[in-house]
Amino acid sequence: MRFFATATSLASVATAASISAGACASATANLQLGNQIIAEASTDISAAVSLAGGFHCPKGMAYSPWVKACECPPGLSYDTTSKSCGGTPLTGAWPAPQCDTSGAKVALSAFCAVSPTKFTKYDATHAWCQVALDTFTFCAEAEIEAEISALGLGIDLDVDLDISLTSSISTVLRGTSAGLAALYIEELAQAVVIFNTNAFGFAVVAADVEVSLTTSIFAQLSATACLLGVGKCQFDCVSYNTMGCHNYIDVVGALGGRLAGFVGVTILPDVILSLSSTKVYTNLVVKDLLCASLKLDTPLISQYKYTC
Repeated sequence: MRFFATATSLASVATAASISAGACASATANLQLGNQIIAEASTDISAAVSLAGGFHCPKGMAYSPWVKACECPPGLSYDTTSKSCGGTPLTGAWPAPQCDTSGAKVALSAFCAVSPTKFTKYDATHAWCQVALDTFTFCAEAEIEAEISALGLGIDLDVDLDISLTSSISTVLRGTSAGLAALYIEELAQAVVIFNTNAFGFAVVAADVEVSLTTSIFAQLSATACLLGVGKCQFDCVSYNTMGCHNYIDVVGALGGRLAGFVGVTILPDVILSLSSTKVYTNLVVKDLLCASLKLDTPLISQYKYTC
């Protein structure tokens, strides 16, 4: 099953700024390919996704379906001096989320996920709880613990939650899966078409990205290939998860959406509570996220029991 999920709306285009001589060729290739993807997306989404299969993350980074962008390996961060990922990699299990800080009025437990339909109670020995770009920890209502155990989720690693079942899945369990789907895009090519084109009528606001370019990691990069608004150059929202782009979620951490910052996420049936970099919980409405992002898969929206 493929999930096309995004944070509030969809964005605009294509280039990883030229960062160094070594990275320049890759950035230029992404820019040239991005222009083709944009043109294709206006008429044929499937063809655009196929083209986007040639898009590559910056050297040393890889795609994370939860962040919906390219990431350094967990524990590492982008070093603007070496133009590479640096630091000490995380190993073992993700830290258990602190579920008592969100202010939710229901009993919560910690869980781990490897997709919107594969999640289980937090267990430091479980494969889905180990540090990786495709695993994710979160808090959700404790009442689903018994239900996912009865369904075999997390016990048999090949078992997926079948969200099409109507009689044997609780509203809370289906809502938890919907919240996960709102935070997840399976493939890099999908994210490129969703966030680096305006095929769905959404556009990133130049002023929003400009804040990131002047106050964050981008202020230290040599953006010679893509100066704001010059010529056909727009914004690559996927390569570095740029603030101001719509796949960016403000969480604790130096670069928005870093997996280490996601330990502050609580998923409830209708809302996602996210601990921001200012240590304040903000609300993301699950229905709004799904209706904005799953236009590529309307049957999935109905399976989650939403009407947009």
